[in-house]
Amino acid sequence: MNSQKVEMLRTINAIESLIRPSSDNIEMLVAALTAMGSGETIQCALERLSERAPKREISSAADLVRALYDIGEGVNALKISRLIAELKEGKTADATYGLYALVELLPHDAYMSFGFAVESAQARCGEHPDPQELLRDMDFDREGFRFGPAWQFWGERSAEAIKVARAAFIANLLYAAGLGDEPDYPEPLAD
Repeated sequence: MNSQKVEMLRTINAIESLIRPSSDNIEMLVAALTAMGSGETIQCALERLSERAPKREISSAADLVRALYDIGEGVNALKISRLIAELKEGKTADATYGLYALVELLPHDAYMSFGFAVESAQARCGEHPDPQELLRDMDFDREGFRFGPAWQFWGERSAEAIKVARAAFIANLLYAAGLGDEPDYPEPLAD
């Protein structure tokens, strides 16, 4: 994928993030962790924070973790950090449930994340003759990812394309939910 196209896609993503209605990042974190089966952990952390630092502004997961450490709730901060890391990896059934909760809360952002996944796979492995076919052949639900026959286009590189697409989808979705950093396009594979 040429650098001009990558720059154009980054610009489009930046515009999307500006016009997208802002979401309450802590609400997204609560929803994801609750779906992961850790609702009690996040609720306990938020209660402790409201008791010990009621006026503290918390606008992101990172702010929450720092605030918990600051008020002496290092165990809860560590638990939440580990759960966020598990969500970012997206490899466990619990992480899948958490990601799916975000998909349900942010359907437009999930759709954009699918597009980012396709673009990232192409950036890494080369252009596909029909990117829309890749979109149609990729799915994510409570059971995880599914990639259809269109994803076999790259032959031996197909496994890499799928790996990159998964990571890109997760990173973009978490960024949209305010739970991760803005993702970058991957570097192309060397020939």
